[in-house]
Amino acid sequence: MPLNSSEIIPEIPLGKGVAVLGVHPDGIVALYKPCRILSHPNVDMDRKRSLLDASWSSDRERFMWKVGDRSYRFYLLHRLDSATSGVILGCVNPNLARELKGQFSKRKVAKTYHAIVSGLAKVTDSSWRDILRKKRTGSGLRVQANSRRGRPAETHVSIVETNRNHPKLSLLKLNPRTGRTNQLRVQCAKRQLPIVGDSTYGNFRLSKEPRSKLRGI
Repeated sequence: MPLNSSEIIPEIPLGKGVAVLGVHPDGIVALYKPCRILSHPNVDMDRKRSLLDASWSSDRERFMWKVGDRSYRFYLLHRLDSATSGVILGCVNPNLARELKGQFSKRKVAKTYHAIVSGLAKVTDSSWRDILRKKRTGSGLRVQANSRRGRPAETHVSIVETNRNHPKLSLLKLNPRTGRTNQLRVQCAKRQLPIVGDSTYGNFRLSKEPRSKLRGI
């Protein structure tokens, strides 16, 4: 039997800046995740800066909380990088969550991202294909493009708008066909179109101002 909104997410412990965008009666929930918020905590101390301020089960990929004597589960269907803002989907129905996660893993769900990049993009409609490889460094994880040993990454790209003023900027629409780590950030940077605000692969000088404005958020 379909549930109503109050039954699906009673007193859901939303993280800082996270908002409920929509609730489907079968138990699917769309949340807005701000920049600098984790999709899920990696350790318990991350809870305060995660999508939900709740316990996290990494093996079952779900959040857990209680209201009175009743326990609730929220299954994460996909993830967004902490530096990425956007819509993230979850589900309270374990059977439906399993089915939907299978659809995501089989790339049967289309994803669309919009990114402001530094530089003037020239190709209006194309596909980017690269080989990406993860590499551990002293400061964490980096992803390299065009490594001989790696995994294929493909993204369809179209230009939404360009700004020829200083600094020169472009707004891109990105549809990833694969789901590699840091895929969009690395592919943009490789083509000298780094995403504004990206402190890992981007233009540090250009990213400094928007990142400083986000510190107080």
